Amino acid sequence: MTVRRCLLSVAAVLTALLLQSTVLARLPLPGGAPDLLLVLVVAFALAEGPRSGALTGFGAGLLADLGADHELGRTALVLALVGYAAGLVHDDPSLGASGKRSTAVPFVVVGLSAAAAVSVYAAQGLLLGDARITGAAWLSALVGTVPYCVLLTPFVVPVVAALVRRVGQEPVRHPW
Repeated sequence: MTVRRCLLSVAAVLTALLLQSTVLARLPLPGGAPDLLLVLVVAFALAEGPRSGALTGFGAGLLADLGADHELGRTALVLALVGYAAGLVHDDPSLGASGKRSTAVPFVVVGLSAAAAVSVYAAQGLLLGDARITGAAWLSALVGTVPYCVLLTPFVVPVVAALVRRVGQEPVRHPW
């Protein structure tokens, strides 16, 4: 990961965290709220691979944990694992002919990643004795988070992919 890509990742995570905590968390949506950080981590994983997905997920999760009411590192672990797993799709040739990826792949990966993130977070809570984690709470979070994350996919994944491509290009150097 180059310095420019690292700066892009940091700026995107900070922006997403700000939007998540000020706008999305306050929307009166039925069932829950979308997880913009999760979709952003999956978008970086799809654009750059498992290493970038895990690093972006860990950083985003650690920043999110600083303002949360649970143990430090829970969200960081979940997003790092989800980022790594989603990044495995990055170069998988079986997902499309001649290296072309189907437009459905990001939606499926985001949906599966959201379901996995909610499930791993609930499992962590059970292991750590979090009284708020019940079967009904897990199911409610699953039903409330996954569809909203999938709805964010067409707005986040293409933008991140375009930014990663743009940042990855060599700057044009003029002779003067």
